[in-house]
Amino acid sequence: MTTKTILTAFLLTFCLVPSACQMGAIGPSAVDSHQFQDVVVPSGFRLRDRAHQSFSREEATWRHGRFVYSGSEYVAEASAYVKQQMPRHNWQMVGSEAVADDGVRLSFERGIYSADYLIRRLDGTTHMVVDYTTHYSRR
Repeated sequence: MTTKTILTAFLLTFCLVPSACQMGAIGPSAVDSHQFQDVVVPSGFRLRDRAHQSFSREEATWRHGRFVYSGSEYVAEASAYVKQQMPRHNWQMVGSEAVADDGVRLSFERGIYSADYLIRRLDGTTHMVVDYTTHYSRR
């Protein structure tokens, strides 16, 4: 029985310890491109994640992220969808302006959070960049 106990302890040490180290590496302080659930994305848009184009970080109530998407829908349709869906997540639109390349910038706020959408068409593809930040000064 002693040999079996030692063998079990040995296997647990060498199997579980490396797994625990890996789990800690992707915990709350890691930076990745996990999209926040309240970010509105039109159908058909894909998150661009190669070479850290998109990233996010979340710690307790603090959130920061930049999400880069591309899709085939035109700017007018994509921006109309975002304007329609954001209030469903309790976002309030605080700004809208035209930008170069027939694009649009939409700004939203909800409590201490803000989300800025830049949507424009380049090279036959619509690009959407969402900058998501936390502003504790608005508490």
